[in-house]
Amino acid sequence: MISSIVGAVIMSAATVAMLVALNITSEALKKVGKHPITEQEKEILINAGFKSRDIDKVNQDIEILNFDE
Repeated sequence: MISSIVGAVIMSAATVAMLVALNITSEALKKVGKHPITEQEKEILINAGFKSRDIDKVNQDIEILNFDE
């Protein structure tokens, strides 16, 4: 009897912890900003074989992203 009550309390605590974590994650994602590719990232992409026009297209796609949904 007591073990089932303890189990229920543990399950409730785990559920509350998961809901709090989900809420924190959702709030963090709402605050995400859109930043263009940095010079270091451009160098990495160029070394990986991407062309300058490909990098420009990625920057344009970043501008289009909408995180408010």
